[in-house]
Amino acid sequence: MGVLSDVRILERIYDKKLTINPFIYDHIQPSSIDLTLDNKIQIPKSGLDSNINVYDQDIKDYFEERTFDQHILLEPGDFIIGEVRETIGLYRDMVGNIQNRNSLIRLGINVGLSTYINPGYHGKLPIVINNLGKFNVNLVPGMRICQLVISDVEPEPERDYSQQNDAKYIGEKGKGLSKLYLDKEFEEFLKIHNKTKIVEADSADLIKFLENRLESRSVDITIELSNEEKRKLGLLRHD
Repeated sequence: MGVLSDVRILERIYDKKLTINPFIYDHIQPSSIDLTLDNKIQIPKSGLDSNINVYDQDIKDYFEERTFDQHILLEPGDFIIGEVRETIGLYRDMVGNIQNRNSLIRLGINVGLSTYINPGYHGKLPIVINNLGKFNVNLVPGMRICQLVISDVEPEPERDYSQQNDAKYIGEKGKGLSKLYLDKEFEEFLKIHNKTKIVEADSADLIKFLENRLESRSVDITIELSNEEKRKLGLLRHD
């Protein structure tokens, strides 16, 4: 798997296997492309119980959405969720990684926490922005905030992200908050226990369920897969 150079990035855009819209030609770097900051952000609300229920689909109640037209001041330790202005689309034979821009990380602004983009992803990518430094830093909408590094995936995946049953973030735009509660194992737990929500009192039952699930679903692919499935995945040599 190799990182795409500027030439390969342009080829993929030209062949419509890579979508970056709007596309700014001079944002192309030797082996990446810079992405810009949109004007919508999510900020953790103050004054709330700090023990967030991560299985709660109402996690939006813990965040405040803001639109900023001039600048946003990030103080040391601040954590916000922003999004890039560009809509990104990756064909099934590519994977993306978000990397920090050197000029920003040297000021203590870390955008590299939200790094991985699956093959087949399409949407407006949320980015987690954290001020790790000692200084207040102003960010403005439209500035180059991070860089997208794209690599080949060989061979192509059997199923890309858009074909996954639990593809929670495909086509996303807007809030960009965590959807951990949609993980399939938590949905299975709710269905089995006839519940609509996981609360702290369910911890013991949830841990037991997850342990049993891991044990029951652990497989040896050398035994479980049929020869046809192995050939399809390239695990058997053709005679």
